[in-house]
Amino acid sequence: MSATEVQDPLEELQRENETAENLLLRILEEAEYLKAGTDVPPGRVAEELRLLDQYLEVHRQRLDQILQPEARVVAMPGCFPHLDKILQDHEEVKGRMRDAREALEAFEQGSEGARARLAEVLELLATKDHEVAVYEGDYPLSCLMAALPEEAARRVAEKFGTSQPNLADLDEHIRRVLAAPSGDSGSPLRVHCAQEGCSAMADARVVPARGGRLGLMAPEGGWGLIAQKAELKATGATRIRVDFRCPSHAGGA
Repeated sequence: MSATEVQDPLEELQRENETAENLLLRILEEAEYLKAGTDVPPGRVAEELRLLDQYLEVHRQRLDQILQPEARVVAMPGCFPHLDKILQDHEEVKGRMRDAREALEAFEQGSEGARARLAEVLELLATKDHEVAVYEGDYPLSCLMAALPEEAARRVAEKFGTSQPNLADLDEHIRRVLAAPSGDSGSPLRVHCAQEGCSAMADARVVPARGGRLGLMAPEGGWGLIAQKAELKATGATRIRVDFRCPSHAGGA
């Protein structure tokens, strides 16, 4: 199947739910790390929420704006309550995403109780959105399998094709995120202590930060990280010197 071709729109919607559920499982794992007191880079959570939001937005548009009008022409009476519930469920999904973003922002700012709040919100988002995905497959999509005529399915599939390249790109991004081991805090960066005469070395971490930026995390075990004043270069680039200090020379930094 090409990037702009959808063979069976109902099967495609089911596949999208499966992809979203895999990402929801990762978000649930982030909530467990937070509850256990493990450091979780905010940028990593932000990236996962961004991908989920964008993916579900394409899915909602396909189901609510493209499939539903065709489905309501041919659906059996018992299917209409399920179609109506999906519309309501999708609005609640948007609300949970807003709550997650607000909780993440408070966590980034170091607000009191923000870690526990973020863990709670992420856990609720993951479990409730999972329930929505399961309901879609068990009820509205299931009841349309035999009811949607071939011609209607063809029209829906053609309209899905316009968003297929965007969805394929999101699929690839999600695969890369999920390919990283659970709890992985980014890429290792070998650093040495800035104290003169000290030969201590360790692995810092380069982690995703908000807005597509990169962040640095000091090595574990009491290492310190000090960013110097930013310097504006003649080329227009900004340079920031970052010094790492081993536990013996961190000085509480």
